[in-house]
Amino acid sequence: MKITVKPVENPNCEFWIWNRKITNKQDTGIYPSSISNVGSGQSVAVFQEGQTGNLEQIAQLQLPDYEKLLEYYSTGKEISLDYTYIDNFMWLGDKKPYEVESLPYVERKSISARCSIFNNDGNENYVHIMQSYIQNGDLDFSYTGFYNLNIDFCNLTVGQGNLRFSNARFFDASISANTITCGGNIYFPPEIDFSSIKADTLNIHIMLMSQLLSINFLCAKTINTTITLDPSPKAFHDVCFVKSTIDVVNLVNAEIDSLDIRDAQINYLKFKQCIFSKSSQIAGDIRELHIEDSLNSTVCKLSFSQIEKLTFAGTINNGKFLFTDFATALKAIQNLPRETTKDTQQYLMLRENFRQTGENEPEDICYRLYQKFKTKQEKNVLKKASRMILDITSGYGTKPVRMLVVILLSIVLFGTLYYYAPCLSYQGVNTWLEHVYASGITFFAVGYGDLFPQNILTKMISLVEAFLGVTATSYFLVVLSRKIIR
Repeated sequence: MKITVKPVENPNCEFWIWNRKITNKQDTGIYPSSISNVGSGQSVAVFQEGQTGNLEQIAQLQLPDYEKLLEYYSTGKEISLDYTYIDNFMWLGDKKPYEVESLPYVERKSISARCSIFNNDGNENYVHIMQSYIQNGDLDFSYTGFYNLNIDFCNLTVGQGNLRFSNARFFDASISANTITCGGNIYFPPEIDFSSIKADTLNIHIMLMSQLLSINFLCAKTINTTITLDPSPKAFHDVCFVKSTIDVVNLVNAEIDSLDIRDAQINYLKFKQCIFSKSSQIAGDIRELHIEDSLNSTVCKLSFSQIEKLTFAGTINNGKFLFTDFATALKAIQNLPRETTKDTQQYLMLRENFRQTGENEPEDICYRLYQKFKTKQEKNVLKKASRMILDITSGYGTKPVRMLVVILLSIVLFGTLYYYAPCLSYQGVNTWLEHVYASGITFFAVGYGDLFPQNILTKMISLVEAFLGVTATSYFLVVLSRKIIR
């Protein structure tokens, strides 16, 4: 995104960004009224290319006095860059981020850059605030725009506040934050705040947390954005993506006290080796959800308006997964490849989950699917054939009606065989219906004595039918009893 800057006269020192309501001259107190203490006294109008290709003014800001800014930053003084346009970053030093990590800790009174614009003019520039202890207030970039920048925060302590990007805008930018400590304040617990941000092509990587922090992406609206959260060895207190729109979200090695994802639009959401500790909710337009090698110890509510892929591979469930629409979730699970045993085990996990929640139909579905995949993996031909017969006749013991149909069909088929085969005959039986009756009393081993087989071959076939009848009837009663008792 290209930025154009033009000098303007500004005798009233009136500054604004994004729209003229976000100004230092407003009366409601919603937006910051303070301006930079390192300003040069020069004002500029800031333009960016709009959707129609024309230049649109997005801000009126002041330029900083870079020499004064360098002095304040070098000595740790209070720095305010509110309503400032910054395109020169030499005041941060010419070292790369990995070179700054070796420097000693520096105490700084405060740093804020609200309603500002940081623009990289094409050079390989970094905004890196590292190895620092911010004594007072938030490290605040609210309503600020970042253009074509790599932003690094490392070994950073905000003693009496939080790291805040609320309502910020990002264009072709990346943020890396690790080993962050926040003191919080009386209104907000320790957190990194990205609420209501807007972004076009943004990568955020938060890792190596040194304390229990909250991450807030409430109402974030982004495109071409990837967020990776890897707090190990620490945990997250709250993770919030309510009403957010994000392409890719990865949470890795994260123990999460409270997870709140509602009314969200996320194309790809993945939890890898995570622990859900207290409360979890995932709802909205989630296209892909992967919960892999994780541990659920809470009640996790899952509600999807539409989902294409869903997996719980390797996940251990000590709590409960509650689905508002399991049929939709099931289709998403079946869209994934099932080459490995690890993938099929998720059906057993879900079966046990539904057994605990008392949802019998989903429990049976998961068990049946697990057995189907076990049948596909079976190498022994006889065992595979027997498993297939169990599937066809009873759905692996979950469908008693199917077994009843098999019993009735068996009686009719044996009766038809007795009727049409000339070598098979019963005493006192002539019509087809009478042969079906003979088949029935043989199948159920009733033996009224009013008819009997006339030759040895008929006797042998009757023994086979009687054995199948006793076995099938017993199996049917077991399956039916299980269904009724539940």
